[in-house]
Amino acid sequence: MTAPLQVSHGRGRGFRGPTSRPPCTSVSTPSVPSNEIAAPQANGTMAAGAEGGATGGIQLVRHGRLNLKLLLGINQVRGLFDAHSFWAQGRSRRALVRMLLGSCSVVSAWQGDRLVGIGRATSDGVFRAVLWDVVVAEEHQGRGLGRRIVQALLASPAVAASERVYLMTTNSSGFYERLGFSGEHGQQLLVLYRER
Repeated sequence: MTAPLQVSHGRGRGFRGPTSRPPCTSVSTPSVPSNEIAAPQANGTMAAGAEGGATGGIQLVRHGRLNLKLLLGINQVRGLFDAHSFWAQGRSRRALVRMLLGSCSVVSAWQGDRLVGIGRATSDGVFRAVLWDVVVAEEHQGRGLGRRIVQALLASPAVAASERVYLMTTNSSGFYERLGFSGEHGQQLLVLYRER
């Protein structure tokens, strides 16, 4: 059984008062569906535009709750999961739409109009966040794209504000450990399976 990996920011968070925005509330409006990002800067913000070099001009887009670009390209999300992950194969379009709308942050990677990578996160915005479904098309693996997606998710507001960030992986522990995650040997992964 795989133990969850976690990264701790090492700092506690105080109470968010009643006037605070809920952690997953998007700050985007329908006319501005997402923030285009390239790579994390030293101060943790994201620079606009596409990055060339090792990732071949692939543009990252950080989506809030309003995932218009991904919702319009839901067939590409489904195709990426079906072709490049074993755990997310066969998800219906309807379930994928619900999944995206229920995520606090989604980062997608585009080469032109083709989706080549994705990752998402959920969070309470204070104590815990979880990274989910980080997938990179096989032909783009090993070039730093997965690292860029994870770093963009970690820099998203609800995740960055969380005391601990968890994820579960079956065969990519080394990748995540290089990004600061560590195995949590004092915890055990428990799963409740439901018939769908």
